[in-house]
Amino acid sequence: MKDKVCRKCNGPGTVFVRKEYCYCNDCFITNTNHKFRACIGKNKKLTSNEKVLVCLSGGKSSTVLLDLIYNGINLDSHKKLRIVPFFIHITGKYLRRIKKESESKKTTDMIIDQCQKYNFDLYVVNIQEYKSNEDISYCTNSYSSATLSAKNLNFTTTTGQDVLTKIKHNLFIRMSKQLGCRFVLTAETTTLLAMKLLSSIVIGRGSQVENDIGFADNRDGNVEILRPMRDITNEEIDIYLNIKQMYVDPKDSDQEISLQAAIRDFVLDLQENYPSTISTVCKTADKLGSVNGNNNIKKCHVCQSTINFKDSKLTAVEATIFSRIVSSEKSPESASDLPFNTKDNTMFPYIFDRFCYCCSRNYLETKGSDLNMFLSQKIEKES
Repeated sequence: MKDKVCRKCNGPGTVFVRKEYCYCNDCFITNTNHKFRACIGKNKKLTSNEKVLVCLSGGKSSTVLLDLIYNGINLDSHKKLRIVPFFIHITGKYLRRIKKESESKKTTDMIIDQCQKYNFDLYVVNIQEYKSNEDISYCTNSYSSATLSAKNLNFTTTTGQDVLTKIKHNLFIRMSKQLGCRFVLTAETTTLLAMKLLSSIVIGRGSQVENDIGFADNRDGNVEILRPMRDITNEEIDIYLNIKQMYVDPKDSDQEISLQAAIRDFVLDLQENYPSTISTVCKTADKLGSVNGNNNIKKCHVCQSTINFKDSKLTAVEATIFSRIVSSEKSPESASDLPFNTKDNTMFPYIFDRFCYCCSRNYLETKGSDLNMFLSQKIEKES
């Protein structure tokens, strides 16, 4: 290991980042704040006194985001962060074990305490609000019980996590419009985005990488989701919390088997031995873009992603349907006989008509459960 000399001020170093870069405590904090503000500044999205909705989950990166925003707003220089923040937390999750309701309340109370420390108000939204077609009801600085009914669990954890993510995105967008905000800030770090990139490809959202991983997600058209912490790693988050002595109650990670959990463990294990893994994955994602040019572009009713389907080219979806049909008693004479765009497709309902590939599979898997209501409402609303 190199001599412990800060690479910024040449003073005594105290922390190492990626086993290579050494900083003293002050320089590390300054550098992290600079990364945060630079990510916002170079993308030139936010105007002076812009109202933004900030999403807080209670995790480590969420806690650091809250501190970075507070520090940026209170700077006495031209680098001051000139935004008007509104903070939101969505309580609850899709529970398989009812005891997690108490964990949700504990997390919410912790976030409320954090916001009050900085003299910020917190909007607490019940996750059940996704069922409402009216303005979202919320509590200010108080807990709202929010547990999706754990019944008819006939779908995988992978599907449940993906649908839950879309529900939260939907609530973020709706709440931002309700508060008059054009932007939503999330606490997604480069580590999380690297995992998200691989997960998106595996579950069938590869064509949506540009919006899922990039700095800005503008699929809604009126509200953009921004990721100002995409240049900061989880390792730097841990160091930041340790230096500032900001303690966060560790969350029990979901021990249930899912593709997202498997990819998370894979990326973290690889990063441990190859420190450039995460940065390489994210730089690759930055080079990926969506292919537009079709004047008749459709959008998925759930995730708002572009459905760019070409009849002239055989796709993986067509191949999957063809394989299933030839394995059954009745086989089509040609690939042109396959039922791609019909709502009665038993394998991919509403695909290329109202849903993208992944949302179509989610709709099929969650059928008969409470989470399916979110997907069904999207069909009815857009019909």
